[in-house]
Amino acid sequence: MHGAPSLSVVIPYYRGAASIREAVQSVLEQTVAAEEIVICDDGSPDDLDAALGPLRSKVKVVRQGNAGIAAAMNATTEAASGELLVQLDQDDAFLPRRLEAIRDAAVADPGADAIATDAVVEYDGEAVLRLGEAHPFEASDQRLAILRSCFFLWPAIRRSRLIAIGGYDESFPVMQDWECFIRLVLDGVRVAYVPEALYRWRLTPGSRSSADGVANAEALIRMMEKTVANPGLDAAEREVAAEELASHRLRLALERARLAIDTGAGDARRRSFEVMSWKGASPARRAKAAVAVASPRLARALLGGRGRLDPGREALARRGFG
Repeated sequence: MHGAPSLSVVIPYYRGAASIREAVQSVLEQTVAAEEIVICDDGSPDDLDAALGPLRSKVKVVRQGNAGIAAAMNATTEAASGELLVQLDQDDAFLPRRLEAIRDAAVADPGADAIATDAVVEYDGEAVLRLGEAHPFEASDQRLAILRSCFFLWPAIRRSRLIAIGGYDESFPVMQDWECFIRLVLDGVRVAYVPEALYRWRLTPGSRSSADGVANAEALIRMMEKTVANPGLDAAEREVAAEELASHRLRLALERARLAIDTGAGDARRRSFEVMSWKGASPARRAKAAVAVASPRLARALLGGRGRLDPGREALARRGFG
């Protein structure tokens, strides 16, 4: 197609032997072929070549010592040659038309430097919701929207724009994607959207934990502290960023209380008291914290339970998107 950008699919890899072949196969089965598939082996102790098997010759592999997802994404950015870098996690997969839809969107809207699609959230092999239903894409005022939520995931990003902002911040072991997307949008990148679920976010039981929630909340606070200090924010954006920073601090208190309750820690009641006394906490959250003080067993079902929660929405909440 005339004017169509070249597409490189980039995959960070660490301990993904059980899923990487299916991820790569989903790229090879696209209706529009990728220019290349670039995988960064981030010092994984398993054997990536053996896991890929006969697909090894279909991909470009770069290797480094274990340095985290952000460093792996930077390595794939450096090694890739495509104009658009299309993200894929090692545990996930593309539906067959994803690259075609991204290419067509790029041709139709050449001013967009990032393109996202909707995704289906799968839990233990079963589709549980569409990402766009729980977390709608924002077409207007994307600068304010990206401060409030990471309204797109696994995009195709113009390689030159990603390099221009310095790539991913390697000091973030988690939330490195959202932090990077904030800088992209604030730098003037506009995100286009394909409202078709063409990405499979594949979750498994045990893939999220209370400890994950605490780590994510801590990263969200540091991310928003960094954003508040950005001199490119206008007054309205700085106010929103400050509000979100306060919200993430409350989230951290909640996640610490959840972790204490889940693990039976001796400070569970103290953590719950912190939430009860937090200025700005909603009545519902205060009520749950009060239950935790009175009955940690009951609170486990309210604050930290797993069995009755929608797993897709729980996963979004754990990543800071809920």
